[in-house]
Amino acid sequence: MREAWDIYKKHTLSTSIINEMVIRDNELTFVTQEHGEIPVTENYGYGLYYHDCRYLSGFLIRLMDTPPTRVLSSDEKGFRSTLMVTNPEMKDCTGTTVPKETLLGTIATVIPGCIRQSHTIRNFNTFPVSLNLTFEFDADFADMFTIRGIYPPTAAKVLPVRYDGKSLYFSYEGEDKLCRNTIITFEPSPTRVKEKVCTFELKIAPHDLQTVNVEISVKEIRPGQEPERPVKNPDQRMNQIMRSYVATLECCDYIPTSNNIFNSILSRSLADLKMMRMSLKGHEFHSAGVPWYDALFGRDSIISALQILPLEAGLAKSTLLVNAKYQSNRLDDWRDQEPGKMLHELRLGELANLNLIPQTPYYGTVDATPLFLILLIEYVNWTGDIELVKQLEGNVDQALKWIDIYANTEGNGFTYYAVKSPLGIYNHGWKDSPDSISRSDGTLAKQPIAVAEVQGYVYMAKRGLAPLLRQLGRKSDASRLEKEAGELKERFNRHFWMKDRKFFAQALDAEGVCDVISSNPAQCLWTGIIDQKYVKYLVDRIFRNDMFTEWGIRTLSSKERRYNPLGYHNGTVWPHDNSIITMGLRKYGFINEMSLLFTGMYEASRAFEGYRLPECFAGLARSEYGIPVKYPVACSPQAWASGTIPFMLTACLGIAPDALNNRLIINKPHLPSWLDNVQFNNVKVGNTLTDLNFRRMEEDTLVNVSKKSGDINVLIEY
Repeated sequence: MREAWDIYKKHTLSTSIINEMVIRDNELTFVTQEHGEIPVTENYGYGLYYHDCRYLSGFLIRLMDTPPTRVLSSDEKGFRSTLMVTNPEMKDCTGTTVPKETLLGTIATVIPGCIRQSHTIRNFNTFPVSLNLTFEFDADFADMFTIRGIYPPTAAKVLPVRYDGKSLYFSYEGEDKLCRNTIITFEPSPTRVKEKVCTFELKIAPHDLQTVNVEISVKEIRPGQEPERPVKNPDQRMNQIMRSYVATLECCDYIPTSNNIFNSILSRSLADLKMMRMSLKGHEFHSAGVPWYDALFGRDSIISALQILPLEAGLAKSTLLVNAKYQSNRLDDWRDQEPGKMLHELRLGELANLNLIPQTPYYGTVDATPLFLILLIEYVNWTGDIELVKQLEGNVDQALKWIDIYANTEGNGFTYYAVKSPLGIYNHGWKDSPDSISRSDGTLAKQPIAVAEVQGYVYMAKRGLAPLLRQLGRKSDASRLEKEAGELKERFNRHFWMKDRKFFAQALDAEGVCDVISSNPAQCLWTGIIDQKYVKYLVDRIFRNDMFTEWGIRTLSSKERRYNPLGYHNGTVWPHDNSIITMGLRKYGFINEMSLLFTGMYEASRAFEGYRLPECFAGLARSEYGIPVKYPVACSPQAWASGTIPFMLTACLGIAPDALNNRLIINKPHLPSWLDNVQFNNVKVGNTLTDLNFRRMEEDTLVNVSKKSGDINVLIEY
């Protein structure tokens, strides 16, 4: 099998999905090249996905055996894409020459639990044309971990394709006993079908048109159960989708600004977050990213929910509940699982069903557990919903126990990780690639490893939980957490501070200090763990040329040995990382630096097609390259990248809710020079709605409370 796997990788895996088009609904995702096709070979990442399985791995469109010429493609609606094509010069079926650009084709695609495409060709010639429109399909039913090159395919085979006069069927009987089916139906029926190729003979009168409709649906059949499809009623689902996107656009209307480009960026961000929603066990959350991480990820779902809390607290509650359902209650080295720990990743494909991979779920994350606690704290700050704290009290206690016992492997009060699973991830922080944690001599960190930002997350969690536990009458536990947080802060600043480099270490490991200059400690600003006497050094350092590209802050300094501007975590710029740093700069009062970082990410957003920020981009200096350079296989969209601009806006506005004390605090608001006015309507804290108008006056930003329902106290601090 290994030899066959090597051949498979050599001949099918390419290395770029730049400029892909993506439409998505819940658990169904369609990823094509920008001209609407899925290559039959070298189709890495492209396809139609459901439950970590690729149900369509090839989709070619030909006009008289010739690829049409793309003139427009757009996927900005999230659930719908539009492609316009025209023809090169060609001969039609009668041998008549058809001049170039005299046929105009439109391909409209929607995804209401299936793929529905309408292919329309218009003839702008003065004579009739007879054309062959040909579709070629393929379905390899590959597991996502096979597509990513992580695990070889099983020995199961794709069954021979069949056509019953109405529909084309691809079927796969997996070793997990699931029969997976791709069903392609046409209206009208093809003129002829030969294996995977369907041909339509079209006769189009002058200035007339012909339309071919294609529907691609997926179906899972488990022994003894009813067949499972993503939705039972696509028409009903389409209506639901349309209504949900209207609601998303209305949400954007709540925050009109004076900058129309920024309005478009914000709208795209929120539409992408809407598109990334999934549901599991009755709870909604954000999928992590398309195509590689289109699943429940603890860390990603929590951070993206945090980023949009001012706009939608309900998703945060739902995200907390679904993560709580998967909180571990036992030890299992195969899945890097320990009691109280929150999940890293849940997969539903064939390899997971066969337990050939540990993502069932997998628990190799050191940060999802404290981030879960932080999301709960921030959710209550916005809503005052202490009842949810009571509901999740047991989960909170188990999470704290995991932090204090299972993660405290060295007994020194820091939170560590070490992989135990033979197929586990080596690094368990958000920088989870194998080479992401290192020393200045280029050597890699040795486990156990305690990364800087996680110590900050734990500090923030314990500090924030204390007042919530007092609300539950647990005063002694609240005092204990405050004491532990204070001790952690002192210990962190003593052990992580590098006196010679005037910066904080990326991590501690089995052999000492990982002394590189990285973005990890910069996230600690958000958590409040940085001692005031060190803050100015940290902030100064991250804005030097080796860290700040003018688009954003690099993951690793360009002066470090492992720096690579296209290294996944070793020099790229990650929007979500920068959003967390921006919020930290706000908390420590570095307003100008906060504005500079917001401006860089805003201008990067302007440069990306459709204003969509990707997962990450190259850490190359803006002064050297006038536009941000794309990372070849970045997820786009990715949930926490889409949450970046909303989170940065919240930071600049200085909005700090305190629902339990019936307060909304606006602390030192600051609009950057390119944003003169922001009207933030329906800011909900507790049960009170408030309209706020932020207006830039020279270098100052003034706030006016234009409407308030309820008796909440709005405190404005300049």
